[in-house]
Amino acid sequence: MSSEKKSPGVGCERSSPSSSRTRSTSGDGATTTPSASSTRYSTSASSETPTNSGEASTPANPEKSALARIVAAANYTEHVAAIAERIGEARDQAMVHALLAEGVHALGAEHAVFVSFIRDNADLSACRFMLVCEPDWCQRYLEAGCFAHDPWLAYAAHHSEPIPASSLPVLDAEGQRVIALAQQNGFASAALVPAHSGAGHSRISLLCLGSTQPHFFDGEGFGRFRLGARLLAAELHDWWLARIRRELIVKARITQADLELLRHEHQGHSSKRIAAELHVSKSSINSRFQRMNMKLGVPNRRLAARLAVECGLLIG
Repeated sequence: MSSEKKSPGVGCERSSPSSSRTRSTSGDGATTTPSASSTRYSTSASSETPTNSGEASTPANPEKSALARIVAAANYTEHVAAIAERIGEARDQAMVHALLAEGVHALGAEHAVFVSFIRDNADLSACRFMLVCEPDWCQRYLEAGCFAHDPWLAYAAHHSEPIPASSLPVLDAEGQRVIALAQQNGFASAALVPAHSGAGHSRISLLCLGSTQPHFFDGEGFGRFRLGARLLAAELHDWWLARIRRELIVKARITQADLELLRHEHQGHSSKRIAAELHVSKSSINSRFQRMNMKLGVPNRRLAARLAVECGLLIG
């Protein structure tokens, strides 16, 4: 992923993981600052040999998998869908986290990480995390700089299909270290469930579901599992986009007039053209952009429009 930097602006700061729970842990707003410390773990996997992203290999003759038995329940999909539907009505992050934990259990997984990020931007200030796993893993992940080398996030940035992580070959050593850290912290088997908003939006989400059982997400049962997982991931993604939009509007006091200016800028219109369409002077348009840039915490109008797109205020 790119190392391009972006001013985080208002309302796109990271919601970092922190909790004392061990099995179902929330990222409900505490601040964690990633350090520059080096990776604290190692793996014997060679960078010249492809590593299956999540497990070593699939058993030759597996019996009916645990996942297949779980998804065979008559009301499996309906139960997950009912939980996902409640996310849109959640008042705050604590309620959303509780529903995430409930959904993870209903799907048959043990652990989960949900991350909302901006495609091709390695700036952690623009990311949001929610955890249903050990918080220490996420702390180590951030401190080791894994975000910029995470093959699972790279997959989500450019694909929308849910897959078992084991089907994703990883060749580079940095990516293998990221996977090894996940395997050590409850993701011996993992499922990757991306969520996108469609063309024009650069904010992407990934729901990563984990099990301590190797090969749990491989083979029979995954087809039905991914239907429910997609519902959960999509509702989480939409909830975060709505929250980010609200934060930006409230904290930066963005008005409809501001959005109109940003829409013009995003379309590449000059101050002269905007002034003509709004029947004001060119200097008035430039002054309004300067004030809006200050409210958004960005240096110029181009980045102001980009931030509005990233936070879902404008359709790209």
